[in-house]
Amino acid sequence: MKIIPQIETPAGENYINFEENLSKLIEGIKHKGKKFGLNGAEGAMDSYPVVIEQNFGINALLLCNDLKNRHNNNNLNIIYAFNMRDKNRVAILSDLITLEQLGLKDIIISEGLHPLKTVFYAAKPVYDIDVLGLSSIIKTGFPLLRDNDYVNNFSLFNLGVVVGISTPADFLKIKKLSKIGVDRFIINYFGDNLDINIINYIKAEKKPVFIFIDESNVKSTLEEFIKKNLELNVDGIIIKILNEKSNIFTQD
Repeated sequence: MKIIPQIETPAGENYINFEENLSKLIEGIKHKGKKFGLNGAEGAMDSYPVVIEQNFGINALLLCNDLKNRHNNNNLNIIYAFNMRDKNRVAILSDLITLEQLGLKDIIISEGLHPLKTVFYAAKPVYDIDVLGLSSIIKTGFPLLRDNDYVNNFSLFNLGVVVGISTPADFLKIKKLSKIGVDRFIINYFGDNLDINIINYIKAEKKPVFIFIDESNVKSTLEEFIKKNLELNVDGIIIKILNEKSNIFTQD
């Protein structure tokens, strides 16, 4: 099982310092994984992954590329995450073309919280396309763009989608995404009991499944949290941290 950090690109922070501190964090996580005896997950997320989430501030595409080049021989897997809230489909397709050119194949997409639930509550959300529509474009192609070589390569992305599991509609969305060809599922987790039946369904579809949780919802040490969730038989846990210098991964 993989324990994976996710961090948003910060606003108002020195780029070089942020990248340096993030690199130190990655090295620390490698040692943590060895300490807990965690094995590499099968497939695209094997190695030591880190998720970089695009937010206002530092350009995540640039950061992903710099980290990839910096850790080229260290078995580091850079995953780019973005949401449907902040960009229209033209901007998203532009990002996908850039990712393809940079050789970054692992992406995670989500609907994104409404701005009212973030610190940017006055912002106007975009929501030009949802995860079902974008997943379909990535995995099956877009008729008007099929002659474009870059778009033809979109199917090569290792696509992860963040999903909820609290309503029947969520389960229906998971089934549709699986049929489209999504490569892995990331389940939003708030520290409550997960529906093991949905996890079993995803596993039966031969799709890796990860749980995603904010650091603030982890009410124990990292070691205790890992042990508590081993029985879920998930492929990994993605923990979103707020600070690359002080977080659950840096605590002893």
